[in-house]
Amino acid sequence: VVLYVKAGMDGECYGACPFCQRFYMVLDLKAKGESLTYNINTVNMARPAPEFKQYANRLPVFKHGDEILIDSDETVQYIDENFLKPDLRYDNIEAHSQCLDIFSKFSFFIKNVSSTADGLLNEIKIINDFLAKSQTKYLAGDNISHLDCLMMPKLQHIRIAAEAFKDFHIPRKFTHFWRYMETAYSNDTFRKTCPSDQEI
Repeated sequence: VVLYVKAGMDGECYGACPFCQRFYMVLDLKAKGESLTYNINTVNMARPAPEFKQYANRLPVFKHGDEILIDSDETVQYIDENFLKPDLRYDNIEAHSQCLDIFSKFSFFIKNVSSTADGLLNEIKIINDFLAKSQTKYLAGDNISHLDCLMMPKLQHIRIAAEAFKDFHIPRKFTHFWRYMETAYSNDTFRKTCPSDQEI
């Protein structure tokens, strides 16, 4: 399996893209389950290699043999159908619904569409309160799932970028949110796939 991801500032190293990190995490977890082996190829979108141009004009791109996938939902489905272990599927609809709006609220804040951080803070509180109620290690249960691969990169991106560009610090009073972030930081796959703060 080959995953094409965003290159960093130097045009070669691994760059910051929460959507790319999501699938990097999925592939790493599947590799640990001995379902597959994979390579990560970085792409400088300002000067993409000819081999990449024939596949797509956006990232990430998933390639397995002759199968080339760009759509996220199709990629998840293909991976789950072809590489079974570990099973990253989840059926916790409530957990999924609690996470839907935080990245858009972050984007509004960082791009000055929203003048205050109130919307972002409210979404952080929603996740914090859900984790307080569920008392699970991960979002959808006690085992890592696709939802964590989706959200951990986004939450890290939010934490670093909001501090750097808006001097916004996620309040420590959201203890369950921070516990979840510590779970991410202690996870080997998350650490391996996480871009540097400078790249974010």
